[in-house]
Amino acid sequence: MADTPTTARVVIIGGGAVGASALYHLARAGWTDCVLLEKNELTAGSTWHAAGNVPTFSTSWSIMNMQRYSTELYRGLAAEVDYPMNYHVTGSIRLAHSKERMQEFQRAAGMGRYQGMDIDILDPTEAQDRYPFLETHDLQGALYDPNDGDIDPAQLTQALAKGARDLGAQILRFTPATGVSRENGEWIVHTDKGDIRCEYVVNAAGYYAQRVGEWFRPFGGRTVPMMVMSHQYLLSEEVPEIEAWTKEHGKKLPLLRDVDSSYYLRQEKHGFNLGPYELNCKAHWATPDDPMPDDFSFQLYPDDLDRLEWYIEDAMARVPLLGRSGISKVINGPIPYTPDGNPLIGPMPGVPNAFEACVFTFGIAQGGGAGKVAAEWIIHGETEWDMWDCDPRRYTGFADHDYTHAKA
Repeated sequence: MADTPTTARVVIIGGGAVGASALYHLARAGWTDCVLLEKNELTAGSTWHAAGNVPTFSTSWSIMNMQRYSTELYRGLAAEVDYPMNYHVTGSIRLAHSKERMQEFQRAAGMGRYQGMDIDILDPTEAQDRYPFLETHDLQGALYDPNDGDIDPAQLTQALAKGARDLGAQILRFTPATGVSRENGEWIVHTDKGDIRCEYVVNAAGYYAQRVGEWFRPFGGRTVPMMVMSHQYLLSEEVPEIEAWTKEHGKKLPLLRDVDSSYYLRQEKHGFNLGPYELNCKAHWATPDDPMPDDFSFQLYPDDLDRLEWYIEDAMARVPLLGRSGISKVINGPIPYTPDGNPLIGPMPGVPNAFEACVFTFGIAQGGGAGKVAAEWIIHGETEWDMWDCDPRRYTGFADHDYTHAKA
């Protein structure tokens, strides 16, 4: 294991996909005197259990730019850093139940085309042509993006980490940061293995970002506006019709997203991955009788399928093949949310030379772009794209615990 350095230009706290991406982009820009600290193994937080969807769609200019850039980066990353990755570009079909939803899709398609993406608007028949197992009788249409897909989150993180190391950056695993102090205009990041004096520090601590953020309050900081929610997704048993279709066409089915019913349905090997975003969601570690543990690395919550009953039934009505298979596995893990669902990327409010790249609900899809944006903030003090939708300074004192809990 590498020795702990005593100085660095930048210290990043958190070794998920976003932290690794920030380190990679800093190193690629020539800032190689950078250190990433991870309390456990890389991916130990939310990254390891993420489903790994990589969409480009968003109605936010900031988010669409980040996600578009991520897809472009991921397509060439394996070859660039010489690390194998399972990245499937399948395309996606986003379903519209109403004319109003179609208007939203048309607006987003226009944004995407302006950014150079080949996004199409489909009628129900065209959607069924691309996904023959789809029931379309009550749909107004759909949005199709050929660039959507899915990636292995652990392989992605390790690829970014390898790229950063090869360029000269340093990653210290099993080296938890324990606090920060400030002296003579520099940060001192404390660890059990020694202190690191640095010019810049980045909070990329995922669902631990609020705890890390408290270290900066004596220096002008505030409580990070976030809540940890449980997100479940189900893996089905194999479906013979899916296997036959895949063999015939030589590819996977497009990913389905039903925005109005609030779930995605993706082909996983020869079965399905169903991921609902339920209205009756559950927050964790939000009350004194449910404190956040010191370490939740590589752990999950117990299954809570009763919350998903409506979504499962709705998905089976939309794709009846889903109802012909059993459930093989349930993943129920912690995902951080801000009140508006967008991450925090940019200067830490009120704190000099400190930045946030945290609270990503869709960290795999946004991780590539987030690393680019974080590096630009640190190196240039500005970003190529308008990133106000993700700027930490968009929240002020109104985003207290109760507000964040209710909105998330």
